[in-house]
Amino acid sequence: MKFGANRSQLYDAQKTAHAQWSIVCDLWTDIARQEFDEQTWQPLDRQVSDVLRAIDQLSVVFSQVRSECEFQP
Repeated sequence: MKFGANRSQLYDAQKTAHAQWSIVCDLWTDIARQEFDEQTWQPLDRQVSDVLRAIDQLSVVFSQVRSECEFQP
């Protein structure tokens, strides 16, 4: 199983979201933005980062499994 393309897409989406959120923060400065940031944006961003780390860890495990299970004459 290869994780590279999907991981890359998720990482790129996170980078794009960060850039867009930065623009929004410059324009949206009231308490509702702060609440959205704390209650929605930050937890979501942490979850995406956690998923990216998990994908990296799974990739390592699957590589090890693949190398250990390959036929070795």
